[in-house]
Amino acid sequence: MPDGIYVKGFIEGVDVTFTADTRACKTVLSEKIFNKIPLLQRPKLRKTSPLTGASGESVKLLGKANFNIISGSLEIVAEIVVANIEDQCLFGIDILQGQQGGPADILLSKGVINLKGVSIPCIQVKKSEIIRKVTAADHFIIPGYCEAVIDVYIERNENDELLASKEFMIEPSEEFIANNKIAMAACVVDIKDNVTVKARVLNPSSEEVSIKQDTIIGKASSFLKILSSLKEMENADETQNFSAIRRLRFSSPEISKHDMIKNVKEDNL
Repeated sequence: MPDGIYVKGFIEGVDVTFTADTRACKTVLSEKIFNKIPLLQRPKLRKTSPLTGASGESVKLLGKANFNIISGSLEIVAEIVVANIEDQCLFGIDILQGQQGGPADILLSKGVINLKGVSIPCIQVKKSEIIRKVTAADHFIIPGYCEAVIDVYIERNENDELLASKEFMIEPSEEFIANNKIAMAACVVDIKDNVTVKARVLNPSSEEVSIKQDTIIGKASSFLKILSSLKEMENADETQNFSAIRRLRFSSPEISKHDMIKNVKEDNL
């Protein structure tokens, strides 16, 4: 989720994350959220004047209507434009500044937006929160020449429920590797349902290595999705391969020795 100020609430009973946008002249609801409103409860749209996006392009509009909005203890009815936008709903200046009771006060230090005499909790998302610490969830002893799967904890924060993806890439800390003489594989984990996740470590020496609880072993960064993978699993035949880089075996048509010699001769011509 991009940097910004977000507010949780409901439009016509549908769960919505509002983006507070003082640059938007109108409050805009996404077409996707509008279609989630039950048909019998969905307001009838009226024609509206064109809107221009932040980058200057015209926005595809479906219309406008009056919607019931609930956020915290605030309940209002406001005219909202429905359009094809990425955000679920943009809180525009028409609501933040034009409502009775005066303009809204956005107090980032307290994490609230004061609107119409009501304090609405807001969530601030910063890019600095993308990289997180990964710590050992318990005390582990890794015997010599052994590979182990251990439980680790990824740093959490109150904004996790707003993340577009809850998959994280765990990578080892250089300091942890240097101090413990241990190898650790980068891996992808999902923090959606589990307090801790699994990480794989390898002790390449003959002496056992002790990893104490709460030791910082790596860092985790979020990403949207995996586009593709080369292979679904490692080569099961290479049981003695402890290299950091795994060799992958791909199936290919069998080539006879005669054809191989023939191809070599043709290449040399």
